[in-house]
Amino acid sequence: MNKRLKKIAEFIENGVGFVDVGTDHGYLPAHMAVKGYSGNIYAADLREGPLSSAKHTAEHCGVTDKMEFILCDGLELCPKDNIDTIVIAGMGGDNICGILDRAEWCMDQKYKLILQPMKKAEILRYWLSNNEFIIENEALVSDGGVIYQVVTARFGGVQTLNEAELYTGKYELIHDDPLFFDYLKVQIRRFENTLAGLKMSGLEQYKPKIALCSEILAQLQEMKK
Repeated sequence: MNKRLKKIAEFIENGVGFVDVGTDHGYLPAHMAVKGYSGNIYAADLREGPLSSAKHTAEHCGVTDKMEFILCDGLELCPKDNIDTIVIAGMGGDNICGILDRAEWCMDQKYKLILQPMKKAEILRYWLSNNEFIIENEALVSDGGVIYQVVTARFGGVQTLNEAELYTGKYELIHDDPLFFDYLKVQIRRFENTLAGLKMSGLEQYKPKIALCSEILAQLQEMKK
């Protein structure tokens, strides 16, 4: 269990059950089983190789009888009546959106989503806010020199995020995180570099993008204040 997975585990509460989508080696579900998670535990993966690794991890930890393994694409074969928590971590935000988009049953207040995008978090937050999901928690974790974002969400409401918050997370939820200002600096530098490159091109077609990047940068700098 690395720091990234440990941070995700902090948001899993005892309940009906949870599924770890794209489980890979199955470290997260095995960890929760060892810690005494009381509900159903499902490790799901698209490929047989990772699922076999997850079974080996469970066997090594002595928790094979406490877990079930599902070979499927996303949430395709997930027993929706046996869980109340969905974990999708370690993949791009666009891929996470695709998995959720294909499983309309998760658009129900009973399900807590714990999401950890490796990239394109702004696409994920945009999808959530435009599909009536409320982001309930935001967290940052540093692991191997990289700052990762963890988002928890639940269906059933309207939530507005400005353009910059799509990248940083909802300010009210994340600004007290010890890593927030470090992450904010990364985003400010990112948009400063993007803006400089766009302006240097001098191309008329980039004017709308320059305007958008300028607005996002201003919002990021306002957060820094």
